Amino acid sequence: MTHRRNPRRSSQRFFVFTLLTFGLIFTVLLLMIHALGASDTNGPSLLGSPRAIAAEAQAFLESSDHVTPQPPPTNFPEFSRKLNTADIPDTGYLKLVNRERAITTPVNSAHLTTVWPDLPARTSYVELHQTAFQALQDLFAAAGRANINSLFVASGFRGTEEQRTIYQNAADPAFVLPPGHSEHQLGLAADILTSANNFSSMVGSPEAAWLAEHAPAFGLILRYPADKQDITGVAYEPWHFRYVGRIHAWYMGERDFVLEEYIEYLQAQGGFQATLDGRTYYVLYQRPQNGIIFVPEHLSFNVSSANTGGYIVTAWR
Repeated sequence: MTHRRNPRRSSQRFFVFTLLTFGLIFTVLLLMIHALGASDTNGPSLLGSPRAIAAEAQAFLESSDHVTPQPPPTNFPEFSRKLNTADIPDTGYLKLVNRERAITTPVNSAHLTTVWPDLPARTSYVELHQTAFQALQDLFAAAGRANINSLFVASGFRGTEEQRTIYQNAADPAFVLPPGHSEHQLGLAADILTSANNFSSMVGSPEAAWLAEHAPAFGLILRYPADKQDITGVAYEPWHFRYVGRIHAWYMGERDFVLEEYIEYLQAQGGFQATLDGRTYYVLYQRPQNGIIFVPEHLSFNVSSANTGGYIVTAWR
């Protein structure tokens, strides 16, 4: 006897089976989403608002050890060579040091040189970073050609203990930074006075005006101008000059930036290209990816930490 299949019963079984299957899949997916959303891993959560998810995903990508370093978003095709941050010869020329940002690594004493007798100085023990010293020599030579012959270097590099003593004995803390927070400890800053031999005599003097105008041509900036005390955290010091490099000193002067503003500008803009005296400069701010930054393959360049988590590469042709 032949049994005939009931089409209606087969359709009902298939429908029930399909419903159970999809129900099981949906339950498993809900459990997975709940587990991932509640987990305390380093990955981004699958739950939350779109904005929160995007922010968490970006933070995950930036902190992940598996991110492949990509060339910086720039129109500088020359920046194609990877450089490990452990191999960077950090010049420190643009290192931001102030009341909020401390010096993280001591200056290499091999880079220091005595100022006297090549330059007039308060004592024969005044030292500066070699690059800052060369810039000061050129500045003093230009001052001599302008018949300004009364300048001398009153202070240069200071060790931690010397800075601590000056800070503790300061009559006005608005003019002095605590140890570990002074540019003098980088060897890149110099206090310049006249033969009057006191700081107050520099205020409003022709020598101070000349220095402020001409120092940028030699890579030096007036670090603490009168109208930027709320930004620098230091009172007006017409005697304090800091080496940053010629292109940077010029660019800061063109935009009336102090160093804090300049570093913030580079972080926001990424960098710039400019031509100065027939030489083309490429300046790029980079935060390392997996300990990697990008530098030019065939251009001269130097690198300075900014003391903000990033590096500033300065290249030229």
